[in-house]
Amino acid sequence: MIRCVFIVMILLLTLPAGTVAAEEAALPDEASAAEATVAPESAADLVVVRVSGDPITEKQVLDAINELVRQGNMSLDQARQRNLLLFDKAVESLITISLLKIRMRETNVTVEEADVDAQLWQMEQRFSSPDIFQKSLANRGMTENDLRNDIRENLRLQKTIAEASKDAAPVTDADMEKFYEANPDRFFVQERVRAAHIFLKIPPDADVAQKEEIRKKLEGIRIEIEADMITFKDAAAKYSEDEETASAGGDMGLMLRENMPKSFSDFLFRIKPGTVTPALESRSGYHILTALELRLEGQAGLEEVRPALRQYLEQEAKQTAMQKFAGELRDKAVIESFMSLEEFVKRHN
Repeated sequence: MIRCVFIVMILLLTLPAGTVAAEEAALPDEASAAEATVAPESAADLVVVRVSGDPITEKQVLDAINELVRQGNMSLDQARQRNLLLFDKAVESLITISLLKIRMRETNVTVEEADVDAQLWQMEQRFSSPDIFQKSLANRGMTENDLRNDIRENLRLQKTIAEASKDAAPVTDADMEKFYEANPDRFFVQERVRAAHIFLKIPPDADVAQKEEIRKKLEGIRIEIEADMITFKDAAAKYSEDEETASAGGDMGLMLRENMPKSFSDFLFRIKPGTVTPALESRSGYHILTALELRLEGQAGLEEVRPALRQYLEQEAKQTAMQKFAGELRDKAVIESFMSLEEFVKRHN
């Protein structure tokens, strides 16, 4: 049975790239009502394709389709037609993975057990206790040893993919400029503000009087800034209790209106840059803020998107090199198909 660690590779191998700055998209909330296809027990063993003797089962195809739905951006109607729309993509993805796994075995790829231990430890840390971690494994019909084996195989597969993409063409500045100029719609951004803040915490057990004392202290800092007794940057470094931003003068970077509390955005998007807000309360403390820069909606500048664009184009180059590598493996493989799209859809209508 193909496990979740291998499903991740499906996306690397076959999903088309989206906009440069986009994160992984999720289905709209209403689409979650379209439940994932559940495989019948017989599907675990029914072979859809064989790749040089290695079987790809119906259950694997259904798992891959469901993962593609979770990682894609489909409407509710499209999600309901997942099997029709995604069967071919899922099968091609699984064929590619099978080819890479065959290559992995042929070249006897190995990994360090310390790396396996490190990944297992990271997974365990996501759970509040060892018992809950073990229960989660049991609910998935797995033991810790099963998970360890999966991690090991995943790391081996990652090394094989790294080999496949090692000859990817380097991304040049000219490549980035050409892509940027040819795809202006991919760099459209909403109205943003680059903001800085000075933050004072409110203790969880603070009473009204204590909260007022903290607010007054922050107002006093604001008065010092407005009287040019200290700069906002120096005041943030001196007084702010936000460890992540204090050393940077309180700079929180560029922010979208929708990603901040309304009480903050109401000030920041209408004040003149450099103006300091009064003390504003959040769930964790009081803040004074200033807008360092306002940016209207429109196309982001090349310099702003250059790091993300380089990463995007490098990933595309690796995908191209890896697909070429997989194509060469496919030319040498024997691929037998035992189920058509029509048959699959009929079984899972």
